[in-house]
Amino acid sequence: MSKTIIESMYAIISKMRESDRMDGIVISSASQKKASTELGYLRKILGLNTLQVLILTAVIEKSARYRIDGDDISSFLGMEYLEFLTHNSDLEYLRKKGYIRMDQEKHISVPKEVFKALMGNKPVEPEPITGLTTGKILSRMKKLLAIRDDDEIDADELNDEVESILKSNPDTSISKAFKKYAETLYYTEKVLFYVMICRYWYDDDDMVGWHNVDDYLDDDELDDVRTQSRIERLDLQRNKVIEFTGYNGMLTKDYFKIKDYIKEEIFKDVGGMRKESPKVSASRKMEASSIVNKPLFYNPSEDRQVQQLKELMSEKRFGEIRSKMKAKGLRTGFTCLFYGSPGTGKTETVYQIARESGRDLFIVDVSQIKSCWVGESEKHTKDVFDKYRAAVKAGGTIPILLFNEADAIFGVRSEGAGSAVDKMENSIQNIILQEMEDLDGILIATTNLTSNLDKAFERRFLYKICFDKPSIQARMSIWRSMLPELTEDEALQLATEFDFSGGQIENIARKREISDIIGIKKPEFADIREFCKEEGIDNSSAKRKIGF
Repeated sequence: MSKTIIESMYAIISKMRESDRMDGIVISSASQKKASTELGYLRKILGLNTLQVLILTAVIEKSARYRIDGDDISSFLGMEYLEFLTHNSDLEYLRKKGYIRMDQEKHISVPKEVFKALMGNKPVEPEPITGLTTGKILSRMKKLLAIRDDDEIDADELNDEVESILKSNPDTSISKAFKKYAETLYYTEKVLFYVMICRYWYDDDDMVGWHNVDDYLDDDELDDVRTQSRIERLDLQRNKVIEFTGYNGMLTKDYFKIKDYIKEEIFKDVGGMRKESPKVSASRKMEASSIVNKPLFYNPSEDRQVQQLKELMSEKRFGEIRSKMKAKGLRTGFTCLFYGSPGTGKTETVYQIARESGRDLFIVDVSQIKSCWVGESEKHTKDVFDKYRAAVKAGGTIPILLFNEADAIFGVRSEGAGSAVDKMENSIQNIILQEMEDLDGILIATTNLTSNLDKAFERRFLYKICFDKPSIQARMSIWRSMLPELTEDEALQLATEFDFSGGQIENIARKREISDIIGIKKPEFADIREFCKEEGIDNSSAKRKIGF
C-alpha cells in the first residue's frame, strides 16, 4: 500500500465521516467497507483489531487538544459513552502496548515517541526489557518514575514495569541487589527503593525526604509508608537496607538513605558509589552564643519596628504566636525584609535579634548558590532549604535563615526567559517563592535595592522594615558610641556636617584606631574630620549622598 500510517488514518476519517457529522465518524458496516483497505493495512502494521485502530485514530485526531478523555473519543466515534465503556479492554490494550497513556483522572494522551514513530511510518515497538546493562536499567527506571510523576501510571503499575525489567536482566548488579534486598517487599516500599536509587544516581542526593517521594505514591500509600517508617516497621528498615540521616551528624526521622555498602552492590557495574567530592554548601551556621553584643541606634520609626520584631522573636512570645496562628489555620512562617541604603545596620540588626532571642543563624551565601553548571544552582537552593528544614525539625529554638544582600536573587523575574542564565535565575526564584510559601520557621532577607524587587517576593514578606540614613540625633549617638572621647559638641558637629550611615561612621572609627596603633600620632578632632572628608570616593565633603 502506498499510503503512510498517518495518511491511512486521515483516509479512514474522510471515508467514514458522514455529511451531518463533520466532527467525527460513524461506525457501520457500510462505512467500514469504504475504508476497508486502510483499516486492513493499519490492523496489520500496528498489530491491532479494527476497533483499536479506530480508537487510536480518534485519539491522534483529537490530540491537538491539551487533554482529552473517554467522552471526547466516544463522541468522535459516534458512540454513547456507556457503549464506549464496554470497550474498555480495547482502550487498556492500547495503553499496555504503549500507544496511549492515561492518567489517574482518565485523561488520554499520546506519548511523543509514538507520534515520532507514526510520523516516520513505523509501528510502535515496545522497548526491550532483556539484554540491558545496569546503566540502561537506571535510565529506564528514571523514565518510568517520570511517567508516574505525570500520573499516567499508578504506583503498582510502576513497580510491575520496573520489577519486570530487573527480573529480565538477572546478571546485572542492580538486579542482583534488588533480588537480595527488595524482591519480597510490598510494592510501596519497592517504589521508595527505586526513588532513592534514582535520586542518588541522577541527583547526587543521599538524603531523601518525604517531599521527594510524595509524587510517586498516593496520599494513603504515602501516609502508611511514612507512619511505618517513623516507628521503624518498614521491611527496608528491618532488613537494614535504609537508615535515617540528617545534617551535621544530627539524624531526623524525615530523611533517610540507602546504606553505603548496599549502594556499592547496586552500582557495582557502573563504578560503585560516587566518589565523594567537596560539598558546595551555600549556607553556613553561626551560633547565637558566638555573636558579640553591639549597640545599635535607629531613627524612631525603625526603632519601633525593630523592638516589636525583637519581642515577637523572643522564645516565649514566638511559640505562643505560632500556636495561635496554627489554631486559626494560618501559616506559621515568619518572613521579614530589611531594606535601605548600605551601612544602615540591616545585617547587624539580624545578628542582634538572633543573639537576644538565642537563635542560631543559617547565613546564605548568594554567590555560592549560582553555578555555571546546569541544574547545580537549583540544587544548591534546595539544599539551603533542606538543611534549614532539617534544623527546624530537629527541635529546640527555631533558627533564622538569613539571605544577606539578596539583591541578586530577589529581583524581577524574566518573562519569556530565553537564555540559560535567565531560565536559571527564574528557576531559583520559583524555588525560593515556593519555599517561602511553605516556610515553617523564620526567614530574613536584606537588600540595598527595592526598585527591582519582584512583586511576588514583596507579597511574601510579612514584615518589611526600611532602614533610612540615620537622623542627626541617631548619628550623634553612633559617633559617641564609636568614639567615646568625642564631646557632645564635637559629635553634633560631625553628625551635622557629614550625612554618614552607621557603616561609614564605623569606618572612621577603625581608621582612627589604626592610626593610634601604628603610632603615627594620636588622632585629634581635626584628624577625624579629615578622615570624614576622605570617606567619599571622590573626596567630596559635607552631605555627600552615598549609596542608591
